[in-house]
Amino acid sequence: MAQREDADIERGWSIDRMTLGLWLVGLLAALAALWGLGAASPVLIPLAGAFFVAVAVAPIGRWVRDRVPPRLALLGPLAAMLTVLLVLAVFAGGLWFIGQRVAGEVPRHAEELQRLWQQANGWIDGLRGQFLGDSGGGDSGGGSDSGGGGAEALSGLVASVLTAAREAVSTLVIVLFLALLMLVEAPVWREKIVKTLGPERCATTVTAVTAIAQQFRRFLLVSTTLGLITGALYIGWLSLFGIDFLFLWGFLAFLLNYIPVIGSVGAAALPVLMALAQGGSTTALMVAGGLLVIEQVMGNFIGPRLEGKQLAISPLVIVSSLLLWSWLWGAAGTVLAVPMTVLIAIALSHIDALRPFAFVLSDKSDRRRFEARTRPE
Repeated sequence: MAQREDADIERGWSIDRMTLGLWLVGLLAALAALWGLGAASPVLIPLAGAFFVAVAVAPIGRWVRDRVPPRLALLGPLAAMLTVLLVLAVFAGGLWFIGQRVAGEVPRHAEELQRLWQQANGWIDGLRGQFLGDSGGGDSGGGSDSGGGGAEALSGLVASVLTAAREAVSTLVIVLFLALLMLVEAPVWREKIVKTLGPERCATTVTAVTAIAQQFRRFLLVSTTLGLITGALYIGWLSLFGIDFLFLWGFLAFLLNYIPVIGSVGAAALPVLMALAQGGSTTALMVAGGLLVIEQVMGNFIGPRLEGKQLAISPLVIVSSLLLWSWLWGAAGTVLAVPMTVLIAIALSHIDALRPFAFVLSDKSDRRRFEARTRPE
């Protein structure tokens, strides 16, 4: 009897050691994958961006290619890329228009912005004195140099923006070129997959990939629609209080809508600061309250109705993914974090063995509702 108990205990320990070993191997593999993603960022960032661009405009290229002779099939990818260039041109034109309006209005608010800068510096110095035990002797020096410090900070900011813009343009050129190659060679790669995997296995793979691409495009369409509506509501609400730079705040609300949770905070904070500079604390509180209502309505009512069966990601997962991808890929990771997370979640939801991981990433707590919402059609 004692020998049987000893054998059972020994068997249990061996199973526990095996489970622990598997978990350790999985942890080491995950750490190695993260290291590889960070080390290969110069290659992976353009490839990931090009993949998302190609997936987004692939239906345009397919529509054109199906309506032209086979010898003119190249017109499909070219039409898709022309659409991307048109969107970028509209985007650049909007930036130029907003920049011109802002440049004309900034001198009028220079004194107010300088006053807010000095108040913020005084508040920060006061907190520093409370926590570090300073008597506030550094306040006078900080106040006397606030103008020079603000000018130096502004010049440094401009230099950083110009450097980042130059790097972004060079990366964008590479991304567009890679996206064009992906669109051109997509039919060729599909034939290679058919010959490698066979017709039956290839059909299953192509069906899953097609469903993933369709849901990802739906995510982009919904995000764009929500961004446009949010930007218009921002402009309408801020115009009631006479807040300047209306188109800038609406444009930022549209752009930051692609970054859930954190994006809405950033989109609302800047116009509230502008309202504080123009109208004081009462106006700022009213503006903040209205923007909070807009974000709640868009996030809790309009958004879910537009999403339909789109897989929604938990806010905690989104914030964690922003931290992770920005740590791995810097500023580009911040832009690609949400698309990467959504794409991974959608892919997991289409693989039966991995659907539990998609459920963990989602914002659902009911497994049945999750299955009904994400089951492939």
